[in-house]
Amino acid sequence: MRTALAALALVVAAGGAKAQQQLPTVPELLTAELKASQACEGSGDPAVIHEQCRLRDRLSGRLAQAGYCWGRKGQTDEKREWHACQPDSIYEDDIEAVQR
Repeated sequence: MRTALAALALVVAAGGAKAQQQLPTVPELLTAELKASQACEGSGDPAVIHEQCRLRDRLSGRLAQAGYCWGRKGQTDEKREWHACQPDSIYEDDIEAVQR
């Protein structure tokens, strides 16, 4: 019985440690997304480039979940940057993007 209770206590403690794990901050996500984006646009091993593009896409989704948008409506690609979403922002999940 003692062994079972000790094992249960370890499982509960491990679960509590997982719950306390810190999620990345927005600045950390922005830095990681920038690095992945640069690697995605680079040259070299196609497998590495593909993985970096997938990572960039996942990080973009996490930034969108955090309330960040990439560019504003009417902006050229060169001027787009991540920012806290505003009414004129381009949202990651815009229906227009899906229908293109």
